[in-house]
Amino acid sequence: MLDLFVLDAASSERRPVFVRPATEEDLTATRDWQTNWTAPFALGLPNKVALCRLETDELLGLMSYELNQGNLAVQIIYLESARHSNANLLHVNDGRKRYIGIAKALFAYAAQVSMEAGFDGVLVFRAKTTELLDYYQREFGARQVGAYDPFRLVIWEDAAERLIAEYRRDTDV
Repeated sequence: MLDLFVLDAASSERRPVFVRPATEEDLTATRDWQTNWTAPFALGLPNKVALCRLETDELLGLMSYELNQGNLAVQIIYLESARHSNANLLHVNDGRKRYIGIAKALFAYAAQVSMEAGFDGVLVFRAKTTELLDYYQREFGARQVGAYDPFRLVIWEDAAERLIAEYRRDTDV
């Protein structure tokens, strides 16, 4: 079982979070995000889940994924942090993130889904920017799949295990 959390950017304190299926209300709340999740393309995405704060149910991020039987992996199709913690949106007006680690918590969740599906934690996805490409490689242990599309990445079993271990609930307590 995962004990997911994000860090409060102001205090560096852990804030417990959980993942649940995204609701229509969650999708509607994205109208001022980088992507409007009520657009036809986003509505058509499979397995949409929401990352929320445990105490307040505050929406922190959304992710769409699918089980890719051909690659024996979970494919993360799209992932986005809420406006208040989205570096791309905050950069425009020199804003500061409210929470740190939204994507990491969602990736750990996806790695757990991959484990449960028998894919050993393997994830495949595409980085949106060069900065994210570097970030995923440095922070998550992602590796480039090939030279044709340098933004295609994979998180192999060993990196997935490290990611999950960061959030693993201590069962000895």
